[in-house]
Amino acid sequence: MQNCYYHNKIETVLTCSRCNKPVCNECTIESYVGIKCKECGSIGKPDILNVRIIEIFRILTLSLIFAFVSAFLFSGLIIMILNIDVLGNIQSVAIMFLRIISLICLVLFGVVNAELIMNLSKRKINKFFPIIAASSSMAYWIFIWVTFFKIFDGDVYAVWWYQFFYQPVAMLALGLSIYLSYSRVK
Repeated sequence: MQNCYYHNKIETVLTCSRCNKPVCNECTIESYVGIKCKECGSIGKPDILNVRIIEIFRILTLSLIFAFVSAFLFSGLIIMILNIDVLGNIQSVAIMFLRIISLICLVLFGVVNAELIMNLSKRKINKFFPIIAASSSMAYWIFIWVTFFKIFDGDVYAVWWYQFFYQPVAMLALGLSIYLSYSRVK
């Protein structure tokens, strides 16, 4: 048995869930996460939960910019690889290789995007951060479509976009990317 931190003569088995001080029944304050002492119960929200609206918009815009830049680079890389003349002889192998690379890059983007959002938010907790992570992972896929059809010549590369990003394996990778980015930030 321990003695109460505030009343030295009263024995108790209760401790504060935040600072682990032994407290008696008179010194406790009930909270959502257990029993707290008077000092810890009077403290407001922890700093990890305080997020301003401007920080949410900053994280949203930076994650969308990251999605657009990485989609542009990835699409440009695929288009450069597809324009190599040597691939005519081994085109079926090259397409399978690029499908696997597309799968890996879509899933990898979800993880990297989640880490970016966690670092931008300084590891703070908010209910909007997982939604931002999932929506920017979806935006990555949309930005790949935009780069294939609008920035590069859409008529020439439309078939390739359907080959790499609008097929069941790519949809599975997109779902994994969204799930990983959402669950990692949550």
